[in-house]
Amino acid sequence: MVAQAPGCTSTATKRHTYSFEHPVAPDDPAFSRSLESLGNQMVGGNRAELLRNGDAIFPAMVQAIDGAKRTINLESYIFSDDQAGSLITNALLAARRRGVEVRVLIDGLGGHPGSLLEEMKKAGIKAQIYGPIRLWNLHRIGRRTHRKILVVDGTICFTGGLGIEARWLGNARNPQEWRDTQVEATGPVAAQMQAIFGEDWTYQTGEILAGNRFYPEIAPVGELRAQALKVSRGDESSLAKMLYYVAIRSAVKSIDIENAYFLPDGQVRQALVDAARRGVTVRIMIPGKHDDVALVRMASRSSYGELLQGGVKVYEYLHTMLHSKTAVVDGVLSIIGSINFDTRSMEKNAEESLAFYDRGFAAQVTAMFDDDVKNCREIDYQRWRRRGLVARFDELFSVFWTPFY
Repeated sequence: MVAQAPGCTSTATKRHTYSFEHPVAPDDPAFSRSLESLGNQMVGGNRAELLRNGDAIFPAMVQAIDGAKRTINLESYIFSDDQAGSLITNALLAARRRGVEVRVLIDGLGGHPGSLLEEMKKAGIKAQIYGPIRLWNLHRIGRRTHRKILVVDGTICFTGGLGIEARWLGNARNPQEWRDTQVEATGPVAAQMQAIFGEDWTYQTGEILAGNRFYPEIAPVGELRAQALKVSRGDESSLAKMLYYVAIRSAVKSIDIENAYFLPDGQVRQALVDAARRGVTVRIMIPGKHDDVALVRMASRSSYGELLQGGVKVYEYLHTMLHSKTAVVDGVLSIIGSINFDTRSMEKNAEESLAFYDRGFAAQVTAMFDDDVKNCREIDYQRWRRRGLVARFDELFSVFWTPFY
């Protein structure tokens, strides 16, 4: 029998609503200590590099793979048999020829590795499909890993919105090159990301990852404090929603959210409005006309009125598909990872993100947001209110399907 990770198979029903009546200012040390109850310990001694778009992300990942000495663990929702997939596969094959242990986990719904999968297996790479789709298990088709994790030698990790597919190549110069954000973190926090990979790997294969190859002693390499955040299907509470809710309710100065699929529930929308009304600058950036899932965009637009009337600023990114999943609160807490602002990410998928508690790094993420605003259109409430009957019907229809997004 395959060993089962507790977070993957439980049938417990998640709690959907929460109360938080004692906010702590994000710059108060008690705030960062409180975050540890919503994820892993906030560990120091890390450094991080913010990576923007494929032209920066893919070379950084390949460089890390090329430098691997012991182990490489890669988990991805999307992994396609194309130029991007070949780029990563070739780097992994070269690492395996050097004697590096390589494990690859690709989601059975989002991933289409084609011949690359067999090529990896023939070379001795332990490559697996997470939740392969079969006629007899179609009732479980929604049990997906949406995680995007690369861990090298247990000391370097990557996460963000990146899918290993050709549309993530380039520098968001046109609609064929997606806009996305990744982070490379080196230091003790990598062990937390290793454990998150290990959860899904053990669930799928039964193999337990332990020992110095996967969890070496990690000396401090920087000054950043960071923690890994995990969403597992069987969790009784949505740790992702809890973290965002606590951060939004606690914000004193600013909230910047850049997210590909922005469908927050009523409680989170109210928290954003409440924050704006108490003087917090709240900015939300989401895809515009190049959104790859039209139903999601229409459902998202249905809630614009509530947010705009409440003082929240909403921006639509126009240049290409915006696929980033980032947030900055009060210029001190930054979150980057795979988690979308929708029901599937918050409650159903396996997901993860990295949170950083550092003003310098937060300033970099904020500067990136400000730069992206240049390619956006700010939504005006009066113009939104005058949208036609067709748009209103489309929104109503798409909202009906929100629980499935």
